[in-house]
Amino acid sequence: LALSLTALSAGAQEISAQRLSDITRELASEPYAGRAPGGPGEQKTVDFIVAQFQALGLKPAGDNGGWTQSVPLWRYQTQPGGTYALSVNGQSKALHEQTDLRIETQRPVERVAIRAAPIVFVGYGVTAPERGWDDFKGVDVKGKMLLVLINDPDFEAQPGDAVAGKFGGKAATFYARWVYKYEEAVRRGALGMLIVHETAGAAYGWNTVVASSNESYDVVRDNPAGDKLLLQGWIQRDLTVDLFRQAGLDFEAEKARARTAAFRPVALKGATFSADYRNTFTRLESRNVLAALPGASRPDETILYAAHWDAYGIGPADASGATIRPGAVDDAVGVAGVIETARAFKAGPPPARTILFAAWTAEERGLLGSEYFAQKNAGSLAKMVANYANTQKDSPTLV
Repeated sequence: LALSLTALSAGAQEISAQRLSDITRELASEPYAGRAPGGPGEQKTVDFIVAQFQALGLKPAGDNGGWTQSVPLWRYQTQPGGTYALSVNGQSKALHEQTDLRIETQRPVERVAIRAAPIVFVGYGVTAPERGWDDFKGVDVKGKMLLVLINDPDFEAQPGDAVAGKFGGKAATFYARWVYKYEEAVRRGALGMLIVHETAGAAYGWNTVVASSNESYDVVRDNPAGDKLLLQGWIQRDLTVDLFRQAGLDFEAEKARARTAAFRPVALKGATFSADYRNTFTRLESRNVLAALPGASRPDETILYAAHWDAYGIGPADASGATIRPGAVDDAVGVAGVIETARAFKAGPPPARTILFAAWTAEERGLLGSEYFAQKNAGSLAKMVANYANTQKDSPTLV
């Protein structure tokens, strides 16, 4: 689809549904190759977004007076042919990549080997003292493989339950995110973690879990061995239900118990997890795109409008034969919203505060672009008064 979108006028202040559609269709078209960080579509994507901001007369807000912020990333790829197994009381069941579980490591190691790691169910894996909640209760999970529920304890709460409202109802907190759960497992010294996939709680099906084809990303860290689990990923719900049954437990009963503040970690007696697979890793530089509309009277205070430009790139053919993951809804339409919001602000009177407009990289891979921005701009965040995220539910809130 060829669109003439580079030269944009800032004539009308209202948001245009047609422009939203045109920008979304452009970014989701085949030449952008699914917009994977470091992939064949990144340069075209970044150039397109920069061109929109330039045409609107915004100011560059990236590195060294430019339009972009460089984001150093590791790209990891779990290699096919690995072996995975659950064992209960000596009875072993082989698991299969992509269909039974989705596995990754975000340490720069060439091989991951885990032999008969004990399995512990940790409910929602949440430690939130400000909400009177602790799923770990001081239980030592060092060296264990943790099973955890997606979302937070409020998601399936019923009116009258003690947990109801503690986590905002169905409006998921950061505790609902898989990123948080992995980080908490690291703090607890766990060997690894598998998230039990349930479509309602995750807000997406198993097809989204495996869309990255065992590829994952992380920002470059000083100590990845200390900051990341040896193994992390997802496991199918039916497998988990069967595992609990073999260990003498009822999954639904334990899940209900996990929605109470009295929950304590549950060791699955006689149950272990094993894995042996190869991992490749490469370093790359990706980019956030950043633009600003300077404030007239309080320019040092900022309001941020953001979405992520990345999607899942190119992968194995789906049922229709398509190999490009276009990411129209998640989140080309969000980028279109940011651009249209910028147009509306530029067409109106000068704002009192500086308005920042951002298109993040690597959000689908763990909210990495916004994390890096927050790390590198910690001082200026103190005067960021609001962040509006024109994207899906996984958008980060920086303030």
